[in-house]
Amino acid sequence: MAVFHKVKELLFKDVAGENQLSDLSVLIRMLCLVNFFFNFILTIFFATSLHSALYRWSIAFSITYLLILWMTYWGNASGTVFVYSAAMLFTMIAYSFALGPTAGFQFSLYSLILLFCYKTDDSPAIKYVVSFIISVAIVGIWVYLTIADKVVEFSHSQDISIVLTDTLYLSVTFVTIANFYYLKFASSEHKIVKYAKKLEKLATMDPLTQLTNRRGMMDHLDRYIKDSNSEGTLALALSDIDFFKRINDTYGHDAGDYVLVELGKMFNDFMKDKGRIARWGGEEFLFAFENNNGDYAYEQLSKLKYQIEKTTFKFKDFTFYVTMTFGLEEFDDSIGIQKTIEHADSKLYQGKAEGRNRIIY
Repeated sequence: MAVFHKVKELLFKDVAGENQLSDLSVLIRMLCLVNFFFNFILTIFFATSLHSALYRWSIAFSITYLLILWMTYWGNASGTVFVYSAAMLFTMIAYSFALGPTAGFQFSLYSLILLFCYKTDDSPAIKYVVSFIISVAIVGIWVYLTIADKVVEFSHSQDISIVLTDTLYLSVTFVTIANFYYLKFASSEHKIVKYAKKLEKLATMDPLTQLTNRRGMMDHLDRYIKDSNSEGTLALALSDIDFFKRINDTYGHDAGDYVLVELGKMFNDFMKDKGRIARWGGEEFLFAFENNNGDYAYEQLSKLKYQIEKTTFKFKDFTFYVTMTFGLEEFDDSIGIQKTIEHADSKLYQGKAEGRNRIIY
């Protein structure tokens, strides 16, 4: 296992140069290993079964792919693709001319089309041109070999062995490339989804208090009302920090932000299992008591109002207390969310006019 992890670590090692396509370098390394073992098997086959001097070719090709693998750690990734492609062209053309068209080595060149399409630093035009050239080359080789004599003669059973070996090689090569395609696009999709969630969070969250903002709350309430699984009961309370301007003027705006953050934490803990809390704007907060009526919301807000009154706020060398006024309204489906909030807002202003630090229901 230690050896396996060491080999894996070596294969996935980053390239030396900056701004290189590291995933492309890793792919070429994997393909070089596949080609090395493929030629190693052919070396044994040529030397033992065919008794042909072709084993010298396969040894040379094995060494070539090891050198290309070494290049991926130091050379340009895109440049290494061209070196690898040249080696593939020479290897498969040599095998095709030596063993004839039935071996099917020329079809291995199709993997180069996938490799060039995997490169992200080429224009689509280059990919089309390369694909066309490789396709023409494969057809041309196959047509020529149907009329030319093969260099090495072999029996039917040996022909089957060669075809099976080539088929296995093709399968491993295409699966390797396909797996890298999957990893690349799966990774890209994951990044897109993650980024979309991040943007959605930024669009629906207040950056100061880390609470839902007005837009996020309205989207949530719309979904809640439309949700057939909800009981439909809902109570909304719009609240405002009393004399918040006085806090800013007396202790500074940083103190005001501190109060908003601390209250946001308190409200977030308080509303767990009760519903949703949002910073509505400025020093205003909107409480949504879900699956509960106005009486329940009034009882809970009374507890919260008392908790706020007893909380000591300490900012730098300052110690002070705050109070809040609440306007509470039970949701009425006949008038909708917006009108319900407007009614709660009217009650909030009524509470302020009557002396603040109270709940108007």
